[in-house]
Amino acid sequence: MSNALSSDILTVTELTRGLNGLVEDHYDDVWVEGELSDFTRAASGHCYFSLKDEDAQIRCVMWKHLTQHVYFEPEEGMQVRVNGHASVYERRGDLQIQAQAMRQAGKGAQQKAFEQLKQKLQAEGLFAPERKQTLPLFPDTIGIITSGQGAAVHDLQSGLARRFPPAEVVLCPVTVQGLDAPQAIADAVAAFNELPSDDAQRPDLLIVGRGGGSTEDLWAFNEEKVARALDASALPVVSAVGHESDVTIADLVADERAATPSAAAELVVPDRRDVAGRIRGLHDRLQTQVTRRLQNARQHVDALVASRAFHAPARRLKQYRQRLDVLADRLERGGTRVVKQARTRLDHLHDRLHALDPEQPLRRGYAHLTRDGMPVHSAESLDEGERVRLHFQDGHRDAHVLPSDA
Repeated sequence: MSNALSSDILTVTELTRGLNGLVEDHYDDVWVEGELSDFTRAASGHCYFSLKDEDAQIRCVMWKHLTQHVYFEPEEGMQVRVNGHASVYERRGDLQIQAQAMRQAGKGAQQKAFEQLKQKLQAEGLFAPERKQTLPLFPDTIGIITSGQGAAVHDLQSGLARRFPPAEVVLCPVTVQGLDAPQAIADAVAAFNELPSDDAQRPDLLIVGRGGGSTEDLWAFNEEKVARALDASALPVVSAVGHESDVTIADLVADERAATPSAAAELVVPDRRDVAGRIRGLHDRLQTQVTRRLQNARQHVDALVASRAFHAPARRLKQYRQRLDVLADRLERGGTRVVKQARTRLDHLHDRLHALDPEQPLRRGYAHLTRDGMPVHSAESLDEGERVRLHFQDGHRDAHVLPSDA
């Protein structure tokens, strides 16, 4: 055997790097189908697993930021398709796939999983109308479970504040898509239910949802653990997921379904203008009824006085007339007092609604400060050079934050 020249001898690192280059050049973007095995999720959030068939297997890794696009819960033995690029892990010399996406294999696998869970829960009665709870007419506190960012939470908060300012809103921000989303949503529902009844944060009802997206983006709301959490909730739940055409398992289990997050705000609280109109209508009805009763009482008294039985003896007629006058006077004063009390209550409610009008401070010359559409509550939360918006009664102006010593 001839001795190799020193220039032909490779280090382990050089060999593995060369192999890695060859693999990446030829298999930079591939779809691989196989049976899922040894799936684990590290504390870092990265996922490690193997794909195998009858004759071979290959290790795979999916980084945490990519798992949000996996719409189902991977299970041992599940047939899946993985997209990614093959490489050689130099530290161990292992061939692996760095996965970018994962799908269930088979035509219609996603829809099949949806229909199987739907039939299972329906058979258990989770969709039955008699299990649905009634929403409170005037909730004092509303719990919202959704992403802390995006249009959905803004639409919910602004819609609730505009329609019914007295209602307090408690937001529990959670991730709403990816592998961690179903557990996060279920835990948030349970956490709200576990609050003591005297806790100011305990809501009267929950709104659970997110904005629109693809079927995969909304899939967390088709998971069984979310459905079980909504069914177990002692607090009424409104599901507000995606757009009107999107129907999820969560929509079917919840006590009420809102077509969109904006529609959820209209569903759970009345419009303050409608409330004021109802109060005025009740006041008018009460005043009409009291007036009618007084008129009927007077007519009855007049009829009694005019009857022949009261003309003799005259003394008894006078006594009964005096007594009827007293009763009529008491009835009239009582009716006037009821109307006055109702008017005072109406004025009080009108003053409260007027005081809660968010436009009032602007009419007095104050300005409302926002950053990226959200209110700013303290000077310390603003950084130098940051762009803010000043809202006045007749419009708004943009500004930048100057140094505190400027």
